[in-house]
Amino acid sequence: MKSLIKIGAYILLLFSIACASSKDKATPEEIAAFDNMIAQKHFEVKVLLAQPMATQSLNSIANAGLLPPGSTASRIDVSGTGGYFRMVGDSVMADLPFYGERRMGGYYNQNKTGILFEGVPKELSFSPIKNGTGQTMRFTIDHESEGFQVIAQLYPNGRARLTISSTHRTNMWYQGNLSEFKEKE
Repeated sequence: MKSLIKIGAYILLLFSIACASSKDKATPEEIAAFDNMIAQKHFEVKVLLAQPMATQSLNSIANAGLLPPGSTASRIDVSGTGGYFRMVGDSVMADLPFYGERRMGGYYNQNKTGILFEGVPKELSFSPIKNGTGQTMRFTIDHESEGFQVIAQLYPNGRARLTISSTHRTNMWYQGNLSEFKEKE
């Protein structure tokens, strides 16, 4: 009898794991819409989470309780900031919150503390993501005196992950929702 209960529990566990993992799978319609969006180069990522490089100073800020509720030094909720990354045609633009350290000089402007860039990227490439569906987008772009290297992993289920390396700051990672960019009228 105990064996039968154990087998039943294992089967139930197996089904729950299988069902949970299928929620993130994209449907054929989502894959077709995703492929079209990438081909048209007309999409937007609205960031939800920022993942800064954890440093001693950032840990001190987190320990002082200066981060948003529910956030840690390595995972910060930025869903209310309006941060975005967009690609419209051949141009990219971003306005992303920045949590980290500035490593090189530069001027301080309290109105432009985040990661900001806009323009035509250099060395733009798209490649399929290994071991799954989706695309990896890579490019470099300069803004004023700062240069950025961007890697965006885009998935048909509407998720995205951005990795941004700067010439002046510590690295940042972002997670967000991918959708077709709809211009405001």
